Amino acid sequence: MSSTPHPSVQFLTIPLARIDYLNDRFRITTCEDIEDLASSIQTSGLISPPSVIETDTGYGIVSGFRRIAACRTLGLPEIFARVLATDTSYLDCLRIAITENALQRPLNLIETSRALQKLSKLSADLRQLAEIASSCGLPTNYAVIRKIRDLCLLPMPVQLGIVNDVIPLAMAGELTNLPHDVAVVIVRLFEQLKLSLNKQREIMMLVTEIARREGISIRQVLGHHKLLQLANSEELDRVQKSRQIRVFLRQWRFPRIVAAEQHFQHHVKNLKLGQDLKLIPPKDLEGNHYTLVLSFRNKADLKILQAKVDQIMQHPSFDEIIDD
Repeated sequence: MSSTPHPSVQFLTIPLARIDYLNDRFRITTCEDIEDLASSIQTSGLISPPSVIETDTGYGIVSGFRRIAACRTLGLPEIFARVLATDTSYLDCLRIAITENALQRPLNLIETSRALQKLSKLSADLRQLAEIASSCGLPTNYAVIRKIRDLCLLPMPVQLGIVNDVIPLAMAGELTNLPHDVAVVIVRLFEQLKLSLNKQREIMMLVTEIARREGISIRQVLGHHKLLQLANSEELDRVQKSRQIRVFLRQWRFPRIVAAEQHFQHHVKNLKLGQDLKLIPPKDLEGNHYTLVLSFRNKADLKILQAKVDQIMQHPSFDEIIDD
């Protein structure tokens, strides 16, 4: 794809009123905070001129959205800017926007997604998109592009969750397949509980499987009164909420397994095994292969454990476990 290697530019002082600051065509940054920037500009002036492009009605912003917003906040009438010629290509403008943002700090996932989404308008397929992305310093791996490209299309609360590291990329990819209102509810729950990726995946799996088995929507599962009661409880801290919500969902998803586990734990407690004996049930309490682990230091310890094992075998709770 042809593009102008070095777009012609002029450095001009232009009225702020002529800049269309609402046009997000080339916006890459997700940062909205301008307080520190405004303070810096007020003290030291605008050190790095933003880039704008001439239009029929004024100027569109290519890069420097925050700088221009800060100058507007300060009430400045005009601004010194790098003005691109009207014939500067869309791709060259994007390259400038992406490069200037990346020079300040590494692009976050949403900024990378915005860049890829904008570049997609110039690409007929994934291969071409990867080629153009390479020229802009963006990811070129097809699988990575697929995971990242559509993140910026998610609802804003979900995007903020990704930017703030509440939602890892692996989970963000799953959220793109859900209705937007459901994705927002899930992100708010994860943000409230501050869950690790593994726990997020556990809850997502349980919620999805419950919805499928019960023939209801994921939104209905998330709106269950018990789950909401736990999430909004003022008596539980976030760790307790997380644990109890996962227990509740697991009981809902696997009622027979959970009941069998509770039955097993009740009778194991009655056996009073102590620290040197451990009875391990079959996985998911299915089957009849049990494992008894003994910990001892010498023959004397082993003899004591042998006697204890004999005693345990006569206990009614042992019969309840084995017979089941």
